[in-house]
Amino acid sequence: MRIKWLKDVEFGEANFFAAGSHLISAAMALCALLSSEWILIESGESGGNSTQSNDISNDLSYQLSGSIDECTNIGCYDFWRSARFGGFRDKFDQPHVLFHSNDRVLLDCVTPVVANLFYILIALCFFMFMSSVVGCVMNIIPPAHGFLQWVRANSVTESANMILTLCTCITGFIAELEISSLRPDSDVTIGMGILFITISGCLSFIAAISTVRQAAILNRMRRLENQRIICSRSLRSWRDVATRRPEDSLPIVDFERYLDCPEAQELGNMQQPKTISGHM
Repeated sequence: MRIKWLKDVEFGEANFFAAGSHLISAAMALCALLSSEWILIESGESGGNSTQSNDISNDLSYQLSGSIDECTNIGCYDFWRSARFGGFRDKFDQPHVLFHSNDRVLLDCVTPVVANLFYILIALCFFMFMSSVVGCVMNIIPPAHGFLQWVRANSVTESANMILTLCTCITGFIAELEISSLRPDSDVTIGMGILFITISGCLSFIAAISTVRQAAILNRMRRLENQRIICSRSLRSWRDVATRRPEDSLPIVDFERYLDCPEAQELGNMQQPKTISGHM
């Protein structure tokens, strides 16, 4: 069965450029999954709120007999392991949220809403990684027929990756806004995670263009070959009719030689409508 399946595969239709684009796209999605710099946070140094935040951190560190890590970056890597949330009220009766994960304790950085957004980001990045891997395999080993052949011919995996890229960027911006509302005195910006995903989506777009271009070239070549086969069969029947007079078959033989000439095949097919209109 495997040998029969390999015989049906047309390796001449492989698109290594699109496969390479998919491979790099999958690598970018994997880097985004392992990145801890989706959101960058730069704490403010001036103002009374900064002094108040430092007092809160010192009080909390004393209560927990430990230290609170400085919240400078958040990424998907922080949510691969199990996380715990806690809360308390400071001496100013203000609520605060604690996040415990990956041996980190963060204050007012991650809430359950932010965690759910990052879980969605992990799922989207994983789907992009798998879709890119499937697209790479299908461009190296083209499916001969069936559903997979339709998926490859219509750039379904590339389109899915571009849609997933858009959804991932929107989710990342929502997470940034949520963290900004938690830390109004800090500068919250987008990090490398979203940049990796954006590059992955752009590579999927390049792969889609390459796939569509190759499909158009293959369809054009098949159409020209079919026209040549049909014309050759018609010439055989004309030759059978023209056996009564040998001189009638000379134009047919010349035309067959013209079709067999590789340099004139394409030109002949392009000029054929003009010749017909001229006789009319």
